[in-house]
Amino acid sequence: MKRIIFILFGILTYLGVNGQAAWIEPENPDVTKPVRIYCDISKTTASTADGMKANPDGPYYIWTWKPTEARADSLVNGTGDRPWKSSNDKLVMIKDEAKGTNVWYYEMIPTEFYGVDANAVYAAGISFLVKPKDGGGYGDPDQKTEDFNLTVAPPKLDRGTLYSVPRIMFGDQITSVIYDNPLESKASMKNLGSDEVYMHMIAVIEDTATGVRTNIEPAKFFRVTENAKLKMKKMTDGRFKITMIPNRFFAVPLTHKLISVEITVRKAVWNSAADQTEEKAKLEFGCQ
Repeated sequence: MKRIIFILFGILTYLGVNGQAAWIEPENPDVTKPVRIYCDISKTTASTADGMKANPDGPYYIWTWKPTEARADSLVNGTGDRPWKSSNDKLVMIKDEAKGTNVWYYEMIPTEFYGVDANAVYAAGISFLVKPKDGGGYGDPDQKTEDFNLTVAPPKLDRGTLYSVPRIMFGDQITSVIYDNPLESKASMKNLGSDEVYMHMIAVIEDTATGVRTNIEPAKFFRVTENAKLKMKKMTDGRFKITMIPNRFFAVPLTHKLISVEITVRKAVWNSAADQTEEKAKLEFGCQ
């Protein structure tokens, strides 16, 4: 019975329904480069968003005031004498069906969008809500999500236990993904044998014509051992690696480009969450 409980706990930990209604990608961004501000309207809590939950077709707009609302005229939140009823068309969000039926994002370079330096973005974070073009008000019922206040953390300086060589990956170039097992802090994942280590990988690709993003998953988490190319090779210093040309490895269509890959390292024999790395590592690809 205890074993069953551990297995169920591990499955729930892995599948773990993400309760977040808003987030930023990448997680620790360089805010002088493009980022995406996401909102999953289906997970919002404000009653004023009920109509938006019932209408996953949108369109929806970002309305943002931090780090600053005093932006260039072309990027003001709303236009005309009743701005809340007329969101700026330049702030329309894009639907990301790969992430859900009512998930939307706005892409920006924060320092350029807000007209501030990077330190100001990291210090203040990004505050926003999502609304239809006509947000109601002026006697009409409001239509909007709750306010979101995202903490924006700078990029991590250490490369952690899982990283790529070269550091900047390109889809058409030879790349090694390294798992530095000797640096592993999780006791149950230390000192792994040569046949014990597999990677679960989910790559994000983007259609170069439309900008639509989809996922490629070489094998489901609980079936990675059935795919030999996901087995990592142990090196003499105790680290593990997989060497690949990413475009070929993921069979990326010619009309698409790789954006990122999310990796979880796990043991060949998986019984619970103790048999996998604590966190998923997300590696980004350079411009192609």
